[in-house]
Amino acid sequence: MIADAMDVGSESVEPVCNGNTPEAEPSKPNGTIKTEPNLGTDPTDPDPVVHEIPVYLSRGVNCYLFQYPVRPATMPYDNTDVVRARFRPTNQQVELEMRLNTANANYDRSKGEQIALNTDGVHPAPTPDRTFQSSVMDKQLLTGTAAVTDSGRYAVGILDNNELHLTEVKGLLHLRPSLGYLDKSDRTAKAEGRVATDPDDPADNEVKPEAITVKFARGDPERNKKYKEKSYDFQMKRVEEEPWVEAKFHQMKTYNWEEVSQRMFCGSMDTDVKSLDETPERYLYSLKDAEG
Repeated sequence: MIADAMDVGSESVEPVCNGNTPEAEPSKPNGTIKTEPNLGTDPTDPDPVVHEIPVYLSRGVNCYLFQYPVRPATMPYDNTDVVRARFRPTNQQVELEMRLNTANANYDRSKGEQIALNTDGVHPAPTPDRTFQSSVMDKQLLTGTAAVTDSGRYAVGILDNNELHLTEVKGLLHLRPSLGYLDKSDRTAKAEGRVATDPDDPADNEVKPEAITVKFARGDPERNKKYKEKSYDFQMKRVEEEPWVEAKFHQMKTYNWEEVSQRMFCGSMDTDVKSLDETPERYLYSLKDAEG
């Protein structure tokens, strides 16, 4: 099964379903396309319609598309062991914790030990607060945020048995490696006194306290509130207030992946068919659910 992301234009499609889970697996495509010689087209049309494919809309899965902009396409994460996954649906943030194969011949163990030492310290305590649970860098963290504000133009399509099943993309996220362990390395080095004094750092000159007079102007509370809500600190605080939702990550071609993929097929293709005697704008509006 191949799922591709595509733009959903304003052309009408027929029929439309409510996205219930199918009771049986769909048949496999036969690999041939049957042409219809008589589609009511103008014989003088230089670009005639030679084949029509029914299109179905499925709402059985909340679909989010992950993209890896800094990862070469020739090096996918298909065989990587994801040990932890969590998600914030409101702010559309995701974290994937991937295990590194430290026994691989291409793994630089000396460098891995140095990174773990710098991050967790010389004598790390066996606590969950440790970044790396072993003596080497044994994992990589990918963090992702929403790449676009409106992903309603995109859908994942599955072409099966001469039928196209579309699932709306709820969000499009870009995932990149997180380098937060480097910040922790700096803090650990300073705490253990392993960082030499930088001559470029400003000197801590002792400043004598002076008495000053402060006057506060009375401002507009509503205006100040709006300015505060637009600040970076306020936005980050609101994001951090949303709890993480723990999730299970299933690689492609596994049993659980196959089970979820079946829900991307429309299970009630003969019901909820919209009339096509409408303008494209009104037709697309009629496809919206209660959540818009």
